[in-house]
Amino acid sequence: MKKLVFAVVTLFVAMSCCEVKESVELKFTYKDGTVTTEVRQLKRVCFEEFLRLELSPAELENVDGLCVTPSFARAKDGEDGYFVAEDGLLYGFKHNEMGEYSRQAKNLRMSMSCINTLHGAYLAILKGLEFESIQRYHHKDGEYSFSYQYDLSKCGAYEPLVIDFYPMPKGEENYSAMARRYREYLIESDQMPQMLKERVGENEHLKYASESPEIRIRLGWKPVPTPVEHQTLENEPEMRVAITFDQVKDIVDELKRQGVEKAQLCLVGWNHKGHDGRYPTVFPVEPTLGGEEKLRECIKYAQDNGYRIVGHTNRTDCYEISSDWNNGADAAKNPDGSLQANRAWSGGQMFNICYKQSHDKYFLDYEPKVAELGFKGLEYIDVLSIIKPHACYDPAHPCNRREGAEYANKMLQGLRDMFGGSQSEGGCYFVAKSLDYAMYVTMAFNRLTNKEKYPYIDDYAPIWHIVFNGYLLHNPASQTVNFTLKEPFYALRNVEYAARPMFYFYSAFVDNPKKNWMGNVDITYKDKADLERSVAAIKQGYDMFKQWESLQFETMEQHDKLAEGVYCSTYSDGTRVVVNYTKEPYTFEGVEVASENYIIKK
Repeated sequence: MKKLVFAVVTLFVAMSCCEVKESVELKFTYKDGTVTTEVRQLKRVCFEEFLRLELSPAELENVDGLCVTPSFARAKDGEDGYFVAEDGLLYGFKHNEMGEYSRQAKNLRMSMSCINTLHGAYLAILKGLEFESIQRYHHKDGEYSFSYQYDLSKCGAYEPLVIDFYPMPKGEENYSAMARRYREYLIESDQMPQMLKERVGENEHLKYASESPEIRIRLGWKPVPTPVEHQTLENEPEMRVAITFDQVKDIVDELKRQGVEKAQLCLVGWNHKGHDGRYPTVFPVEPTLGGEEKLRECIKYAQDNGYRIVGHTNRTDCYEISSDWNNGADAAKNPDGSLQANRAWSGGQMFNICYKQSHDKYFLDYEPKVAELGFKGLEYIDVLSIIKPHACYDPAHPCNRREGAEYANKMLQGLRDMFGGSQSEGGCYFVAKSLDYAMYVTMAFNRLTNKEKYPYIDDYAPIWHIVFNGYLLHNPASQTVNFTLKEPFYALRNVEYAARPMFYFYSAFVDNPKKNWMGNVDITYKDKADLERSVAAIKQGYDMFKQWESLQFETMEQHDKLAEGVYCSTYSDGTRVVVNYTKEPYTFEGVEVASENYIIKK
């Protein structure tokens, strides 16, 4: 009997971890500088549909770096197929004229990628140590590869490294099917919020937002790039005032006059010394804009006229000039104790703040006071949902990236509790359950149009939109801000992806025009005529939005390229949106789609 039980257990173990033909190349870089490469077979987990690579913390104990390249993530010039990175950028295999090049997707908007080669089609999902990973696309000597690189030199393996590869069944060897499967995984693993159509019935602020554009108003800022890197009270540059709190009321009046019935306003730079002025400090309310009394009047005025109004804060950065600086005690530290320096910005040299300290000290202290000013709606915290969380190695407040993600969720959920909803700069998957609006999904559209600099990027695959449309409100890209004033490309992106539009007074605030990531076409308030022009652009976008507003509540099920420059998005209610980016008309099922235009077919 014991022999029979042993045989059954042995068979079960063998089935649970059976090897398959697919493999990965593992290139280890050890702490002593040695480098080794090995090929390891993937394992099929019993009763599961995926193949798994798993490395335990013990296996990675002396490893500083690791590069994982699947056997099926290789291709040669001229072959059919593609790789799609976590940011949706699609790379084909028809660039034989190119020399060696590579691109690293360093953030983690989604823990997935799409692999479609002659060796098979696979959805890859990173499920352990993914915050330490970079997705790398590489071409050399006529061969392409897609790899996952891990930098463990600072953090070590604080959890197992896990990548699961899902072979796609026949007929589903495409990024739409892979994105749908990833959506299912997020639902199965309880990483998705309820659908919007369910949540709007319980949240008046979310419902209002779904029916209105987002209008961000940059009120004031110190020069960018900064002329003073290390700012003190004696050398701090003067803040530029663009719009005062009283002038915000003028914007409200003009919105009403032109018939923009609903809008959520977000005040950027209301805090002390303006946008990115002295974070994490936000109080006192900036006096040159009118001070706290005028801000409260402004908030009440917008609300009395039927608009939602919220504020902009930041909980990922800290500056030396802040009264909360305390010699960098709360800044994120490197293992050697040094401060994690970021770029120089409005407030001077910027430093990463430890997410634990950011939440426990500053969010819990300042945000209730911000709410007490009267803001209500989808309140905004900058950056949280567009980058990987900072890791902090300060022994007084250590925080790895996984724990940082938990603090990011606590802060966004806290906004919901205090203000009624949450929004942040991007749409990273790890905050999906606590996020209501992604200010923009990607910043990469400029790479599609700049073929001279990015010739190896072939397209944008809307995998994020297939995963999250119907669950999160979103604006497609930083470049689709103020879309009614720009070339048709950006307006078409809004309708193609069922976006909630965004407009931005003084979006182009960086002194170097090449550095304005939202573009240089702007809405401003220089005088009455200028304000009328700006609000007219908003009204045009508001009216256009009504044509696809209902699609925000549907899932995108399929996205197809019908011809060069012509795409079709199919939604769960059967609606199809066909966009034509070309200069020539296109006929879809007997209906003409005019050049640089679209149709919505129910």
